[in-house]
Amino acid sequence: MRRSLTSSATAVILGSILLLAPSCATIKSGSVAGAPLGASPKLNPTVFFEDGSVAFIGVDTRAAQYVKDGPLLPLGIGLANRSKGSLTFTRESFVLEDSEGRKVGLASYAEFQPYQRAATDARLLDAFVEVVRARFGNFAFTDLSFFPVKGGSGTARSVIELGRTTWTVGNLYFPLPEGGIHGKSFSMLVRVKEVPETLVVKFTLR
Repeated sequence: MRRSLTSSATAVILGSILLLAPSCATIKSGSVAGAPLGASPKLNPTVFFEDGSVAFIGVDTRAAQYVKDGPLLPLGIGLANRSKGSLTFTRESFVLEDSEGRKVGLASYAEFQPYQRAATDARLLDAFVEVVRARFGNFAFTDLSFFPVKGGSGTARSVIELGRTTWTVGNLYFPLPEGGIHGKSFSMLVRVKEVPETLVVKFTLR
């Protein structure tokens, strides 16, 4: 079910540019060279990120690189709360936008249930989990279970609250965008209840 918007991996293991106040937009150290022009910085070859005083948001494209066809696009998401209060994320918080401005929200859990590659996608998150853990090892961890892997202990959630100094990593699933994904640019738009601005990570898919 596509939704026009004009509107886990953790068990096996956040203008429309990053719209934080200028003092919050400073990128933390630890990025690697090689991000395409116009994209957000990279933490490793497949992870794009933005990091400010409100939140860290990372998008991992590793699993997406293996998508040839099918109904869903997997994207790893890493979130860490750097703010002075809680941050609340719902399924509606995450929107994928292509380079032509077309937007789509998360797939429903019912759309996800027939998907056969979730366990593989979860294993492909291992490097992402480690790079985020290295950055936020002194933060508390919480599970991200919007799309729990079948057979695991997680239950599908519709809301996750990150308390102060808390981080999470998991996979999000979007309906596969029209026109293909490889060699194209996208933005992950993240809307948080406690933050008026839309937070954005720009990335490309090989």
